[in-house]
Amino acid sequence: VFSFPSITNLKYWGRCEPITSKTLQLLNDLSIGYPFGKGSQILGKRENVRKLVKLSAVQFMLNNHTSEHFSFLGINNQSNLTDMRCRTTFYTALGRLLMVDLG
Repeated sequence: VFSFPSITNLKYWGRCEPITSKTLQLLNDLSIGYPFGKGSQILGKRENVRKLVKLSAVQFMLNNHTSEHFSFLGINNQSNLTDMRCRTTFYTALGRLLMVDLG
């Protein structure tokens, strides 16, 4: 439910820092295994993240993590500290999502 608006926010609002930062914080929280849904007590955090990784929108991010798709990932003359923080948060969340099955 959250991932489709998140992808849209990151793709089309990548230069709007407040939207990008809040969207990336949501992605980061979800990648940690923030409990959501009725089954969160039963399934556990790792199982929730596994379900998240299977979503097509998340797969898109994992396969297309370039500035061509997400403008805040680009490095240019106007890059600033906020862009670097956004990149760090984005890649941290993607790293967690990639390693969910490693334990």
